[in-house]
Amino acid sequence: MIILIVTFLAFILEYVVNGFFHGTILNGLIIFSSLVLLEPYFKKDKDMFFVFCFFVGIFYDFVYTGTYFMNAGMFLIVGTLVSYFNSITPNNFIVSILELVLMISFYRFICFIFLGINGYIVMSFSVLFRSIYSSILINLIYGILLYFVLYLVSKRFNIKRIN
Repeated sequence: MIILIVTFLAFILEYVVNGFFHGTILNGLIIFSSLVLLEPYFKKDKDMFFVFCFFVGIFYDFVYTGTYFMNAGMFLIVGTLVSYFNSITPNNFIVSILELVLMISFYRFICFIFLGINGYIVMSFSVLFRSIYSSILINLIYGILLYFVLYLVSKRFNIKRIN
């Protein structure tokens, strides 16, 4: 249940950030914070986490980007990387924040290459760096808050997560 609530709130916040702060230093991808921080709640059912990532990506494609199935694939790749990193590193605050920064940078870089090659955007490194740091800025704020909320809710309601 917590997974659905957090995902729903992430999509609402994504809408707010993209709608009200469009063209400012704040640039969405709030759903990435949710993917990174929700992975431990899938217990030992990693296949369900990958299915979750794929369908969140499809929904993100249809609602926000219009690049059908590109984000579904990207979210699946990011989910795989998050799952791998969580299997070799401890699940704590610092590692989660570093994972978040790495995943956003990876996502922005791959999308920059894909969209630049296909002529959707002008390939300029200043555009790439601006998209990375603006996404990291808003996601660090959201990710830190979400990490501590999830931690407190997990403790309070005895919700198990993999550490």
